[in-house]
Amino acid sequence: MHALIGAYKPEGHRWVDELCQVLSDNVNYAYAYILEHFKGIRLAKPQGTYMLFLDCEQWCREHGKTLDELIKAGWDVGVAWQDGRPFHGTWSIRVNLALPRSLVEEAMRRLTEYVFC
Repeated sequence: MHALIGAYKPEGHRWVDELCQVLSDNVNYAYAYILEHFKGIRLAKPQGTYMLFLDCEQWCREHGKTLDELIKAGWDVGVAWQDGRPFHGTWSIRVNLALPRSLVEEAMRRLTEYVFC
């Protein structure tokens, strides 16, 4: 609540602009990284949000994994992503990118090394 109030005050405009830039940079980084490193994962850049929606069907089928197994593999290495099925994505995972860039980079490293290897 306080962040929202502050964002709409004149002195909060700078903070909102900086926040939007950080979120945009995280989205661009993660989007490019996933396209380059995680073959079989499809995604689109989000518009107006900091959540990526990964379509994992092709990757799961190629690797003989269920979506539940993939989700668990991420959680097991500390990547807190979310099942996309409640959001009408039968083979989807949601990734929240509203965090410091260093944590986004660490999550991508862990997914590369331990999950999508």
